[in-house]
Amino acid sequence: MRRRSMFVRSALIVAATAAFGATPAIAAGQLQGTLAVQAIAPPTADLQPVSVTAQATISNVCDGATFCGYAPKVTTIAATAQCSPQATSSSWAGDALSDAQGRRPQSFTATWQERPWIYAGPKRACLYAFDGSSDVLVAETTYTVPGVPSPTPLRPDPTGADLIRTAIPRSVGVRRAYGYRLSSANVPRAVGAKRFAVLARTAAKRWGLREVGTTRAAPRSGDGRDTVGFARDVPRVALGVTRIRSVRYYRRVGGVTRIVRERVVERDLSLAVGVAWHVGPGAPPSDKVDLQTVVVHELGHYAGNGHVRDCANSPMWTGLRPGEWWYSRSDWFQFGCSNAPGATATPTAATSSLRSVPGAGDARPLLVQRTVRKVFLD
Repeated sequence: MRRRSMFVRSALIVAATAAFGATPAIAAGQLQGTLAVQAIAPPTADLQPVSVTAQATISNVCDGATFCGYAPKVTTIAATAQCSPQATSSSWAGDALSDAQGRRPQSFTATWQERPWIYAGPKRACLYAFDGSSDVLVAETTYTVPGVPSPTPLRPDPTGADLIRTAIPRSVGVRRAYGYRLSSANVPRAVGAKRFAVLARTAAKRWGLREVGTTRAAPRSGDGRDTVGFARDVPRVALGVTRIRSVRYYRRVGGVTRIVRERVVERDLSLAVGVAWHVGPGAPPSDKVDLQTVVVHELGHYAGNGHVRDCANSPMWTGLRPGEWWYSRSDWFQFGCSNAPGATATPTAATSSLRSVPGAGDARPLLVQRTVRKVFLD
C-alpha cells in the first residue's frame, strides 16, 4: 500500500513537470499586466451574493530557452492589506496556458462572488501568474463590495390587516380558552403600543385565548394576575418567557403518594425589551427578530404546548434567529430547513447547516418556566 502511494505521488510530479516544463521559473520582471474591476450591481435582497467581473491582461517576455506557460489567478483581500508574494487562496483561477500561448499577450475575464452580509466595503484584488513553482504578482486594484440596500420601510396596518388570523391547527398544538390581561407597560418605541396590541390580540385569538382586560402593570410572576406584555426581568439571553405557576395536590393511599390533580393559579408572558424587533409587515430582515413569531410561540406555551425540534412545521422551536419566522404551516422559514416554504426566498441560507449560516447569528431561546407548589391532602 505504501509503494502504491509513492507511485501515485511520483506520477503527479511528472504530470506537473510535463505541463510547465523543467526549465527555470519565470523571473518577476518578465511579466506585466493590468487588472480592472467593473461596476458591481448591489444585491436586491438579504443573503444574496453579488457577482464581480474583472478584466485582466498579462504580457510575458521570455527567451527561446524558457518555458513561457503560466496559470492566471486572482485573490482578494482587505483593501488595507498588501498583496502577498505568494497567493494563499484564489477567488478565481484561469486555465493553464501552453508555452506558445504564454509568449503572446493574453486577456482574461475573471469572475467571482462576494457576500455583502459578511463583508461590505473596499477590498483589493491581486492578479498572479503561477509558473509551476511559484506565484508572480502581476497587477492589483481596489474595488468596493456594495452593502445590502435598505428597503423602503412599509408602515404596519394599524388594524392588523397584514397579519395572519387563521386558527392554529391541532396538528401544531392544542388551543385553549384561557384568559389574559394585555399590558401596555414597557412597550419599546420602535414597536409601538398600538402595533403590539394588535399583534398580541391576533396571536391570542389564533390559540383560542380570551382577553379579559388591560393593565398598565408589567407582567410579574406571583402577583396573582395573568398578564401578557413586555417586562424587564426576562433572562438576558432570551427573547421571551412564559411563566406558569401551579399547585399540585397529592394524597397518600396505602403508603403510596399519588397526584390527585393540578391547578394552574397564574400565567404570565414576558417579552424582552432590548431586542431589535421586526413588527411587519412582511417577513423579517436578517438583522431583526420577528415579534409576531415570538408572541405566537409564547402564547403557545400559555395555551399549554411545549417545544418541538428544529425544522418542524410549528412556531414552538426552542429558539429563534434574526431573519426567521413562522406565520402559518405554508408560510415559515428557519435557517437550514430545506422543507421550509420560505427557503426559496433565501436559497443560500436554506441549503446551509443550522450552525454555519454566515450572518444568521445564534438562536436566542424562547423560554417556558414552571413553578409547582406541592400540597398533601390528608
